[in-house]
Amino acid sequence: MIEQLGLDQTFFIQFGIFIALFLIMGNLFFKPFLKMIQLRHKRTVEDREAADKMMAQANDKLEEYKRRLNEERLAARREYEALLAETKKEEAVILGKSRDEAKKITQEALDSVNQQRNQIKKELEADVETMARTISETLLQRRD
Repeated sequence: MIEQLGLDQTFFIQFGIFIALFLIMGNLFFKPFLKMIQLRHKRTVEDREAADKMMAQANDKLEEYKRRLNEERLAARREYEALLAETKKEEAVILGKSRDEAKKITQEALDSVNQQRNQIKKELEADVETMARTISETLLQRRD
């Protein structure tokens, strides 16, 4: 039957060599190669899971950052508005004092002008009487 298939004794020798090489190569090459592929697959899966965890943590931190940023913005806005209100109050006080001082200065100037006017008026009245006498005397002297 073996002869009908065209096989001779070298077939068994070649088959034995093939099996021996397969076993040797399997232990020396295929098993380490398969082990390396499995290890690579495991690392890839683990790295992907680690990357997913890191992305989730990064997203959590980003959300926390956004939340805190909004809180700080609100706090800064409140502080700004409080300072603005305080500044407006101080401005009103300063403007009130300035108005009062301006009124006081204006009143003092008005009083001073009135005093000077009254003084000048009195001097002019005195001068008018003196001038009237002088003019009268001069006119009377010219008639004589």
